[in-house]
Amino acid sequence: MTHDIFPGEFFERLAPTRQVPHPGAFATAPMPEGLDATIAQFTAAIEAVGGRVSRAGSTGEAADVVLGYLEAPDWRAHDQQGPGAFVAWDGAHLALPDVPAYVEARGARRLDAVVGTTQVDRDEDYRRLDAAVVGITGAHAALADTGSLALVHGEGRGRLVSLLPPVHVAIVEVARLHATLGALFAAEPDLLRQAANVVVVTGPSRTADIEMTLTRGVHGPRVVHVVFVG
Repeated sequence: MTHDIFPGEFFERLAPTRQVPHPGAFATAPMPEGLDATIAQFTAAIEAVGGRVSRAGSTGEAADVVLGYLEAPDWRAHDQQGPGAFVAWDGAHLALPDVPAYVEARGARRLDAVVGTTQVDRDEDYRRLDAAVVGITGAHAALADTGSLALVHGEGRGRLVSLLPPVHVAIVEVARLHATLGALFAAEPDLLRQAANVVVVTGPSRTADIEMTLTRGVHGPRVVHVVFVG
């Protein structure tokens, strides 16, 4: 037996029956006691999902992390001479602004991360940028409880830098550590309204959609390496 629904009745059924309540505040938690404990919590969380962490006391130390990937045989093209290519945010958005220049001085080629506005130009730029082994970014915040990075994109902070290369190296000031995502929003309640794009990244890209087999690097980088500064 069928029941005909007239348009008016149909739209009445689609109308909400009650007002959805506000979800309330995000969960917060206190920071661990001391910087070393906070970094240890972040490190344990990100390593649990396949990420990596280092601390750098200078531009050279941070650049050495990048060069370790650019010079590694695992990432070399068969005909490659010298370090691989990379893309990076503008220095003004990095905790150590001179890292890209230092990496270039060691023989690595920096690719322009700006892509064209037409489909033809974009396709050509994506083919050109496919040579990038490492993407160097900063981070707006690091979340200790989950080992996540909050990336705020804009001019000089392109999204593809953290998404297109197989290795993402984020250079982050320790002062940007927060206990939780809720703690970040409590400290910066207007963050989402003021930013054009905010992405929270937790470790390398991974999926188990195909035969329930965990695979990394399908929708983003295979390696996420956070370098804390300070």
